[in-house]
Amino acid sequence: MFKRRERRSLFRFFYEVIFSLKGISRAIGYVGIRLKRIPDTPHKISLGMSCGIFASFTPLFGLHFLIAGLLSYVFRANVLASLIGTFVGNPITFPIITVFNLKLGEWILGSSEYSSDDGGKIFEGFLDFIFLIYKSFFTDGSIGENSVPRMNEFFNGVFIPYSLGGFIFGIIIAIISYFLLRPLVSTYQKKRDSLKAKRLKKKLMRRKDEIR
Repeated sequence: MFKRRERRSLFRFFYEVIFSLKGISRAIGYVGIRLKRIPDTPHKISLGMSCGIFASFTPLFGLHFLIAGLLSYVFRANVLASLIGTFVGNPITFPIITVFNLKLGEWILGSSEYSSDDGGKIFEGFLDFIFLIYKSFFTDGSIGENSVPRMNEFFNGVFIPYSLGGFIFGIIIAIISYFLLRPLVSTYQKKRDSLKAKRLKKKLMRRKDEIR
């Protein structure tokens, strides 16, 4: 269930890694620009980012935007910042997040069935599980008897430990992120407002000189 269907060549592996790094670097740059332009208070922006970061630690892949948006709405945070915060979960960080979540969840539950496996393989297992549910409901019309043991194995051995570990790690990282981001956002906004005030002052001075 957690094995690759096709074995990647060494060239293909490095190509995908390099391509991912370039894409992630561009995404980080874009996220930074968007975050700076959000017109809201440092508290709401930082809280929104924390909501998005927490959502990235949940096992509900494909629903992170929705989870982040709902959390930001409940806590009255900035929704756009929460969506940007979900970029913490990406092809490079997901395997690491997966392993840490599983190890913590399995340690709490007292099991260690999959924690030694590669995070990428387990992430593929999540995709297989989602595909299995989709196929069962939308193609077969119901979950077949042969699929039940695989779903139970995945749910008990991976989903529950991942959810437990992700909930704990997500809260910890989200709280740390909030207290790190808030002063940074506040400092940036003060500098931005100061520059705007200086530019406005220069503009007014020029107008006065033209009138004279």
